[in-house]
Amino acid sequence: MKPTKVRFMQLLNKQICAPISKDLRKKYSRRSARIMVDDAVKVIRGEYKGITGKVSKISTETNSIAIEGNKKEKLKGDKVDVYIHVTNVIITALNTEDKWRLKILEKKPKSNIKSMKEAAKKKESKKEEIKKKESKKEEIKKKESKKEEIKKKDTLKHVDKKKNGDK
Repeated sequence: MKPTKVRFMQLLNKQICAPISKDLRKKYSRRSARIMVDDAVKVIRGEYKGITGKVSKISTETNSIAIEGNKKEKLKGDKVDVYIHVTNVIITALNTEDKWRLKILEKKPKSNIKSMKEAAKKKESKKEEIKKKESKKEEIKKKESKKEEIKKKDTLKHVDKKKNGDK
């Protein structure tokens, strides 16, 4: 396959992507995925808002999909599929029969900003805990040193009293 053809296909794949529902986002840690036949989608914008169903056809030329059961009747009585643009739908269930697709979905996302922020927060909290422990240790050491100083003073006073009492 020519490199230009591959780049063109990659472009088409990006154009036929749609956002994923929140529970799928948590599962696959991705915001969007390429729409494939037999994916369950829900229309969230436009004339057909609220319709849910499986994808029956995909049109790469118009970046739109046809949903099963969603047909329009022509004047002659023929029923024709209604194509809905991919930006107006959200994916509610993925077709997991394709092993390649599963591998792609389970890969780590390119943008790890959220995970990086979480890691930074964890590091900060660990540093704070370590600082708290160190400050507690320092306080204990200060208390012990004060106790030792007091003991030394008491022993010195006691020794001075004995010396003064002997004289």
